[in-house]
Amino acid sequence: MSVIKGLLLLFCISFISFAQAQDIHYTMFDMAPIRMNAAQTGFFEGTFRIGGIYRSQWQGMNPSGATTNKFGGYQTPHAYIDVPFGFRKKGSSGPMKNWAGVGVTFMSDQVDEYSTINATLALAYHLGFGQRGNTRLSFGVQGGIVQNQIDASGFLFEDGIRTGGGIDNYVTSADNALANNSASYADFSGGLLFAHRASSGFNLETGFALNHFTQPTYNFTTGSAGAIKLPMTMLAHAIVDVPLSERLLLRPMVFYQNNRNAQEINAQALFGIHFNDMKDITLYLGGGYRIEDAAFARIGFDLKGLRLGFAYDINTRPALTPTSATNNFSRPMGFEIGLSYIAKIYKNPVVKEILFCPRF
Repeated sequence: MSVIKGLLLLFCISFISFAQAQDIHYTMFDMAPIRMNAAQTGFFEGTFRIGGIYRSQWQGMNPSGATTNKFGGYQTPHAYIDVPFGFRKKGSSGPMKNWAGVGVTFMSDQVDEYSTINATLALAYHLGFGQRGNTRLSFGVQGGIVQNQIDASGFLFEDGIRTGGGIDNYVTSADNALANNSASYADFSGGLLFAHRASSGFNLETGFALNHFTQPTYNFTTGSAGAIKLPMTMLAHAIVDVPLSERLLLRPMVFYQNNRNAQEINAQALFGIHFNDMKDITLYLGGGYRIEDAAFARIGFDLKGLRLGFAYDINTRPALTPTSATNNFSRPMGFEIGLSYIAKIYKNPVVKEILFCPRF
């Protein structure tokens, strides 16, 4: 292998390692609850929940007027389904204080020739405190298989350069390909969640999670020098519902993620307006800022068990802001759409007919 080819290969692997060091994030992190924290599994009132979120990022990061070799951006769809199941003593009534949850998630992340696909199984247990269980402490774990794939044909190394003798005279060899086009590993994470629901409508939720706590390793090359070890990632979040009146709600939220020297701080707020008590419709408007990265706007609504949200990011990094001919890029953008539905399927109670017989 030539020196230039080796340097290019090292650069490619280093870039992939850097990208993996920053876990996938969503502006609407609350629309990917299990992805954010495994303790969110089954943390709702209903029969089952199904949802997903799709993120497209940096689609506009192309030189002005460029028609070829455009950067395709990041495409990141995520889907999940989870089910709560409870433990109730025979003859007991009232709200269920303790219950468990199980769920599965699927995610794909595509950036040009590199893609990541994973599937996980999540388990959680929820403990309720107080007379009605309004204060809750939850524990969750999840694990699954992650597969990384790279299309080596998208890279041109030194021995792919034309050597003369015609436009089709290229040197090709098996060395042009990486040792492996795919690499798989098992990945595990866990989290804690604390929540309190007050009768006044004030709600508090805060959580902490740890991803990659086994620090898995994968490798696209034959040598150990190309091995990539994922460091542990710490995540924390807080969501607060503050009722302003019978129909107005303020929801500040914050999300924090740290991985080695990379970190993310996402602060935002939603303003909710409740329109219809019978149909239970609430409209949400708001926005926020991801520090040293992007500003964004959000809009969404809740309709009974259905929840829909949109977000649009505008990148604010100085190095990616179009300023002159030396940095002649269109400003990179990003958008998200999220959807979830909580189904409530309950059996109608069977009321036995009672005959009142007067006593004489």
